[in-house]
Amino acid sequence: MLQRKSVRVLVGITLLALIGAACSSKTNGGTNTAFKGVALNGAGATFPAPAYSALFTTFYQSIETGAAINYQAVGSGAGITQITAKTVDFGASDAPLKDSDVAAAPGLLEIPTVLGAVVLAYNVPGIPTGLKLTPEVISGIFLNKIKFWDDAAIKADNSGTNLPHQQIVSVHRKDSSGTTFVFTSYLSKVSTEWANDPKLGAAKSVTWPSGLQGDKNAGVAQKISSVKYSIGYVELAYALSNTISYASVKSPSGDFVAPSIDSVTAAGADLTFPIGPKTNVLQSTAAGAYPISTTTYLLVYKNQTDKDKGQTLVDLIYWIEHKGAEVAKTQHYAPLPASALAPIDALIAQITFNGAAITPSAAVTA
Repeated sequence: MLQRKSVRVLVGITLLALIGAACSSKTNGGTNTAFKGVALNGAGATFPAPAYSALFTTFYQSIETGAAINYQAVGSGAGITQITAKTVDFGASDAPLKDSDVAAAPGLLEIPTVLGAVVLAYNVPGIPTGLKLTPEVISGIFLNKIKFWDDAAIKADNSGTNLPHQQIVSVHRKDSSGTTFVFTSYLSKVSTEWANDPKLGAAKSVTWPSGLQGDKNAGVAQKISSVKYSIGYVELAYALSNTISYASVKSPSGDFVAPSIDSVTAAGADLTFPIGPKTNVLQSTAAGAYPISTTTYLLVYKNQTDKDKGQTLVDLIYWIEHKGAEVAKTQHYAPLPASALAPIDALIAQITFNGAAITPSAAVTA
């Protein structure tokens, strides 16, 4: 049986510092110095929290030492709610904004940051690796139609694996979740039954036919880790940090592809702009692409009311996009494709203070 360990993903970064005069753009003598950034508050998706933990910490420690960033990973739904209410400086979501979101928060930009994988994590004693799942099996499990691990549909692609006659326990999110949106968007692509059911479809919350609930990615990971014969969906980093097994998924090409930085990067080649109401790298037909890959987004208002906060946000996003790739990879997230940089720079160029564009500072462009 796999050894489990507790969740170690940092989901709230509170790097408190006495920033005082260090945040000023001038010395006492009035000579301009490098911009040091200011503190920011953000909230939203748990899916990218491990990447954001590393990226925000590196930015604060190495790039702008005044930019202490407090990010609360409370879920995409809560992140959209908080940025709409303007109680945080930025939000985060794995689900692109809907028309109703845009109407409630005019001027809100959604800027892709990194790519990640939603994985089918499972706890089946005796099967630490190698499980293969087709789209039909995945949808069948979460529709509560495939109920035992030794079902013929699972056995068909897992020859030589000793699948037990044990009931499958599915695990899903109980909060409004971008990870759920990505996973149910995938199910809607591969299952007409899922797509056409009014209680299901692609959404941040759905009425699940069966299963246990977990709070946020960390809660789902904990539930899978502690319940034998369970299966659920989490971002890859959460499966790895909790030493939970995860499956390879059959791609449109017919190959079974394991989630990894390389296979998520391959899926990212299909990223297109403008951003639509659904993630557009799911079921990528690119060679070697993991089928349940997605972008995740920072949510920032075009018109900033605080000049220094606006500058810090612009610098942070520019740095993530242009220079944060290796940091993201340490947490098992893939950088966006090079083709995405120009469209993202165009989004950043829309961020203004008093009607004037805020350009990235020398701290991040040098």
